[in-house]
Amino acid sequence: MEFFHLKTFHGTTLFFCSEERTLKHSNEKQASYIDVVIAQSPENPAFFIIAPVTIGEDVEKIRPEENTLFKDRFFVFEIGFQNNNKLSLLSLEEKKFFSADPFGNLAFNREESREWEIFSLSPNQVALDEKSIRIFYEINKFVSNKNNIEKSIREISLSNKNIRVELFNLFSRSLNATRRKTFSKILTTAFLNIPGENYFNILEIINHIPHAEWVHRALLELAQWNVRRNRCSIRKAAGEYDFLGYGHIRDRGNGIYWGSVILGIAREAIESRKDIALLATARDEGIYFLEWIAHHRVIGIKDFFIYTNDNTDGSDALLKVLAENGEITWINNTSNPVPGINMQFKAYNHALTTLPEILDFRWCAVVDIDEAILPSEESKNSILPIISARNEQDVDCFSLSWRVYYPNGRLTWSNEISAERFIEGEKHPLVKSIFKTSLFNYSYAHHPECSYSLRVYATVDGNIYPPSQTTSEDLNFTQSSTEWAHVCHYHLRSFEEYIWKFSRGENDGKGVVKNKHFRYNSPAIFSLFAQTFEVEGTSPASRLAEDIRTEMRRLTNIPGVAEAMQEIIFRYCTASAVFVEESLQSMSVDDRIDPDTKQVWEKLCSSWRNDRAQTQNSVLSKE
Repeated sequence: MEFFHLKTFHGTTLFFCSEERTLKHSNEKQASYIDVVIAQSPENPAFFIIAPVTIGEDVEKIRPEENTLFKDRFFVFEIGFQNNNKLSLLSLEEKKFFSADPFGNLAFNREESREWEIFSLSPNQVALDEKSIRIFYEINKFVSNKNNIEKSIREISLSNKNIRVELFNLFSRSLNATRRKTFSKILTTAFLNIPGENYFNILEIINHIPHAEWVHRALLELAQWNVRRNRCSIRKAAGEYDFLGYGHIRDRGNGIYWGSVILGIAREAIESRKDIALLATARDEGIYFLEWIAHHRVIGIKDFFIYTNDNTDGSDALLKVLAENGEITWINNTSNPVPGINMQFKAYNHALTTLPEILDFRWCAVVDIDEAILPSEESKNSILPIISARNEQDVDCFSLSWRVYYPNGRLTWSNEISAERFIEGEKHPLVKSIFKTSLFNYSYAHHPECSYSLRVYATVDGNIYPPSQTTSEDLNFTQSSTEWAHVCHYHLRSFEEYIWKFSRGENDGKGVVKNKHFRYNSPAIFSLFAQTFEVEGTSPASRLAEDIRTEMRRLTNIPGVAEAMQEIIFRYCTASAVFVEESLQSMSVDDRIDPDTKQVWEKLCSSWRNDRAQTQNSVLSKE
């Protein structure tokens, strides 16, 4: 194998930056820069391998922290064109051109080859040790067998541990849809049958990635569930899964990235039997569960996967009864996480990489408890014809824009339908998403992502997002309000409920708040409520109110539900009274809040006290 240096169009040389763990180009070699060489595959001259000359060093000695342990260090390219020592290079994964800008940065995302995409080969003048040379040959051997899936798995399992995970990443990201489906079946079959060669080869790969036990156990459970299709209505995402709340799976340097790739691909092999389910996370939102479930039952969604953690309002008893009666699947997400764990991230990661039952549903909607999907009247208030239309369009994910609902002058909670209590206010560009469950291995609050393959995104109205507009920021928004369906976002609700919302704890990276109290990050929350409190309007969602009430009555008649709800209401009324007074104290000493807003808040508190005094006996009495 012959080695070269690669020079850019700008005359600069490629280096590997050990601090940023990425390729750079420069005229001068800085302290953190490592020499890079490029080698042409002897068996297949169409492929080139780029890697630092230190590729043979142990990864652990280079960067021991888990979150950067396995970030890419070598790169494989196909030739775009070659003329003597001039050439352009295409990424093996997405067939995009390798490019060097004038500022020292390199990218793998150019659609066509121009000046910045032209490189030249020059003789290598840096010695490589024997171990590094062997690794180049191992990468080359994998490249030569990349079209044979079982051979590729074997070559990865036998490769040097220093590059095994990175080879697997290269392999998984270069699979097209057909070959990925084949690999999915190999994964699930290997963990279901008597262990054979594929099983042990896959195990060799898994054992060298962070959290290998998680991946191994999830694959076993997935394979076994796929045969039996049994459903466990009460589950626990215990503390052993807390690492899933550390970060996003799309970052290749993240410790959970590698396992999520294997599990994501394996889950693509599962064939769903049902239409759609809802996935939600919640804490202390028991007063809304029955209405939220009833609303979505009315629009055609029958199944719910609800993750909760650290409930103090009595919700656990209600969720247990509902789960035992087959109304929901409840996943208790309570643990003792250290600061830095985001419980919502943990729940989404767990559901879309580890929970097998959710794969029985072709589509999944991620919706919070203060949100409700409202299909248009043209769709007969049903989500089912909408998902059918997007399925025929071959869309993988579609988004629904927010409609923010306003308080409608309400001061206190009441056991009435939200669609009748509040009024539609702002048409907001933020979205929620409904997506094909088996094609995504993570979801944010507003959209899902797949860490190893491109997906097709659209709005609920059928407008496709161009590939150039599928960044995380792009997918959080729509250019215009959606019409086929939207999400009623009950962000404000009544004065009392708004304060309750800010007393449940926020995902601010500081860990779960055990001693609950009123708290906020931005003083703008006070002015937002003050400005919208008396706005008048109508509620399109009210057309579903009678059907929602009927379904709520059915749920309430389930043995144990009425008693659990009574306890939830009692705890809510008791705690919310304290939080309202805390909000007044917090606001009064915050110099960032303008005097007019403070005055409005003081009047609201006074009116709230009078309102609560009038209703206290009827609400707090326990039969």
